[in-house]
Amino acid sequence: MSILERFKSKGKKALNRLPSVHVTLDELRSAVLRFERDMSNGINRTVLMQEDGSIDLGRLSRYLGGSSDQKFYLSRETFELFDESERHIPYHLDRVQWAVDDYVNENGHLPVLSDSPYLEVDCRKLYQQRYLHEIPDFPVYVTDQEMMVTHREPAILPKQKEEQDRSYVLL
Repeated sequence: MSILERFKSKGKKALNRLPSVHVTLDELRSAVLRFERDMSNGINRTVLMQEDGSIDLGRLSRYLGGSSDQKFYLSRETFELFDESERHIPYHLDRVQWAVDDYVNENGHLPVLSDSPYLEVDCRKLYQQRYLHEIPDFPVYVTDQEMMVTHREPAILPKQKEEQDRSYVLL
């Protein structure tokens, strides 16, 4: 047995000795942040992605306190983390982010619905103009953080809400 084979077999034995853990999304976020802090500059969480978009939890086992057979997914463009039940969201977020970026580069403005107080992306427009190949089954919004997209509806600030709600009358 060569030295390399011994090293590999010891690594597998050590990995098998790790306790099995159940991981919450918050624990995963914390582990990913610690992983990024420990890595050299320029290395981010996308190195944890596997081909199917899931996260290689084996590389995070020391931060999680053990190994887990759960599946979590990562958006390559927005860096958001998702559990198994939301595995379709990062796929769509990445495509919408690319489409929004291309649209802004070519047209100089955001493709948002004109009547939306939340900067909701007009996915139909992006689809009709061939920036998107399919429309997500959930609304997508542009955040105020470097024009990143998200599926979470932003909170509307009280001042914005007053400006939006014209149903009241001043006496």
